[in-house]
Amino acid sequence: MKVLVTGAAGFVGTAICAELCARGIPVLGLDLRPPQKNWSGFEHVTADLRDQASLETALRGRGLTHMIHAAALTPDAAREEADPALVLDVNLLGAVRLLQTAKACGIRRLLQLSSIAVYGNAAPEADGLYHEDRTTPAPQSLYGIGKYAAEMSLRRLAPTAGIELSILRLGPIFGLHEHASDSRQVTSPHHQILLAALEGRPVVLPRAVPADWCYSRDAAAAIASLAMLDAPLTETVHIGSGTRTDLPDWCAALSAHLPDFSWSIDTTAPTIRYGYPTDRPMLATDRLRTLVPAEHTPLPEAAADWLGHIRTQKEIRP
Repeated sequence: MKVLVTGAAGFVGTAICAELCARGIPVLGLDLRPPQKNWSGFEHVTADLRDQASLETALRGRGLTHMIHAAALTPDAAREEADPALVLDVNLLGAVRLLQTAKACGIRRLLQLSSIAVYGNAAPEADGLYHEDRTTPAPQSLYGIGKYAAEMSLRRLAPTAGIELSILRLGPIFGLHEHASDSRQVTSPHHQILLAALEGRPVVLPRAVPADWCYSRDAAAAIASLAMLDAPLTETVHIGSGTRTDLPDWCAALSAHLPDFSWSIDTTAPTIRYGYPTDRPMLATDRLRTLVPAEHTPLPEAAADWLGHIRTQKEIRP
């Protein structure tokens, strides 16, 4: 088993690379720049999702068996409006190019990372959750539209390419390895709050923002376990915590370690950016938990782990 992880220098891609390498799985990370970490069993290759030829040149002859496609452009509203062609070129056509490359390079299992954004303003089911097999996506943002179009395109093309395709729809994720980048300019509220707390700045939340916030280690562990399954995996699977928490909960978890940290809620003058005007339903995670052991790190433990990593590695990126 040798796994290609696209977007290896990004937030989720870095977390996945770290998890796979910790399990002793050889990883080839693809990105326009290398990750800031270099794990045992990891190598990096540079290629552009917008260039089919560069992808095939970079990946041929490397003995790859699996691909986890984590690369994406996650725009805010301003960037979506300013450069919609780039957003769709990366998120939709980039996925199609990777499928074609996978076929040419002999890769037989592709895990396509999608998003809760595909549900858009869809109504949840009677239990208040989005379900993979019952809830019809209704994406609203260009990001969600591109992700759902990529799902449908790959489902159309994968069978004739001889590739086993799985769609993994991720809920809201925060945590270790998170950083802003050109591809993801607005980080999670949790990351923004952590930066402010470490810098001694008070935080003003836009609202509580209850959601099934998932710690990055947990999401990466679930994705790695799904990639390593011996049995074929051809379903859509939600990746989420299965537990609802909110930003005041996170602030309380940080306050246990940073007693001078102060925060409040003021809808008129928030210092924390959050891209959704209303709160979103949680993802049902029953299917995930029938397939692999799915962990949930409580917020106090997530805060201790993240802060411990920062202090040990002397690493924090804006």
